[in-house]
Amino acid sequence: MRLLLSSGPLFARPLDWACAVVAEAGYDGLELMVTQDPSTQDPERITSTARQEGLPVPVVHGPFLLVTRRVFGTDLVAKARQSLELAGAVGADLMIVHPPFRWQREFHRWLLEDGDDEAAELGTRVGVENLYPVQVAGRPVRFHRYTEPDHLAPFRNVVLDTSHFGVAEVDINVAYERLRQRSVHLHVSDYRGGGRDSHAPLGHGILPLARFLHRVGADARSGETEASITLELDCRRYLDDRSALVGYLRQELHKCRALLDGAPAEEVLGRPDVVSVAPGSLDDDADQPTAPPNS
Repeated sequence: MRLLLSSGPLFARPLDWACAVVAEAGYDGLELMVTQDPSTQDPERITSTARQEGLPVPVVHGPFLLVTRRVFGTDLVAKARQSLELAGAVGADLMIVHPPFRWQREFHRWLLEDGDDEAAELGTRVGVENLYPVQVAGRPVRFHRYTEPDHLAPFRNVVLDTSHFGVAEVDINVAYERLRQRSVHLHVSDYRGGGRDSHAPLGHGILPLARFLHRVGADARSGETEASITLELDCRRYLDDRSALVGYLRQELHKCRALLDGAPAEEVLGRPDVVSVAPGSLDDDADQPTAPPNS
């Protein structure tokens, strides 16, 4: 399986720096997050930078985050179309969108009726990612239409995010079983609980990632799935120490590969890693494992 890293957590650094780090850490490619940085919006710069590092860009994540809401404009259909054009221009075979809010009916209709055909004309695909309820006054409120596996059933191509399902209190193994025929891409990270989207290191949360990745790896070997994986990881504490960042990213890559290959959880998630000794300003306890290694 292709194992990619998202450039999203590295958005505070130049794209060429991020690509060099991802390549040094040994990933198969980059999932490009389109941000306010003009270099993430220019196909020629993206292609040139990626080629220089020998790093393919098979997945583009459109600017559908709150912080990128004005990138490519505020009309969601126009934003999606421009993101598809970018994906096609850099040779990406998937462009990821966040699902619409309940009141965004035009975008909802476009995703259901037109998006797949328009993507195919550009040589790429639209992947719809699951999101999660938002905590409002201590209560979860589902602004997005798609937080449960069954909500994603209408879409041809689904992007399954483990941390997002964790926030939504959905069992990731149940979600994968229901969506495996539609899951063309996976966002993998751990979730610490508490209703906050953690994107934590593997084994530093409460998700049953070992069983999940064992199944995904077995499906890939048997030809049941051709999904690729992006490790979408919180990197804040490493950004000021390039060597530590590369070590952290390489460590998480090795964990993921080992679990996909069927390695026992206690051999992969129970050993010391760089997270507990890395530099950074986060609380020391924040990155300690909160689930047993046989998760």
